[in-house]
Amino acid sequence: MSLTPWGEATGQDGCGRFGWSLKREVELFGDGYMPVVESTAWLPREGAFRLKLDPVAAAFYAVTPERGRDDGYGGSVTLQWISAGRYQITLSDDVWLDAIQAERRLPLLATSHLSDCPNIRLTIQLEVDSKPLTLQVGGAQGRLLDISILRIR
Repeated sequence: MSLTPWGEATGQDGCGRFGWSLKREVELFGDGYMPVVESTAWLPREGAFRLKLDPVAAAFYAVTPERGRDDGYGGSVTLQWISAGRYQITLSDDVWLDAIQAERRLPLLATSHLSDCPNIRLTIQLEVDSKPLTLQVGGAQGRLLDISILRIR
């Protein structure tokens, strides 16, 4: 049985019950440092970061959100360059997420959501093309949201 960065056995918390492995994300979200980026920022590539959200009434979305504007906080971030392939996006809060390429929402291939994994609430998988990728989120309870986007194949 392995230990998480919080000293808990992975078999005793919900992190091992997601639909796929989140070992990399548990390490990234638990290491104590995540670069903070402003909402609407453009990042050079995939990775892990902390997105600073705006009150949802002030959040900018390039494409009208599918779910409308919820209460709480929201925002967006664009990855300028991303290789085509399957990616896993993991989020630290209960939020909705739209992944946008070429002004179109991408279909989510798989979704897993749990409330008993420290620092992780939602993880999704999707296929992307080699074009800028915008992530739009909303409905967050806090102003900061940890996000990782990592290629899985």
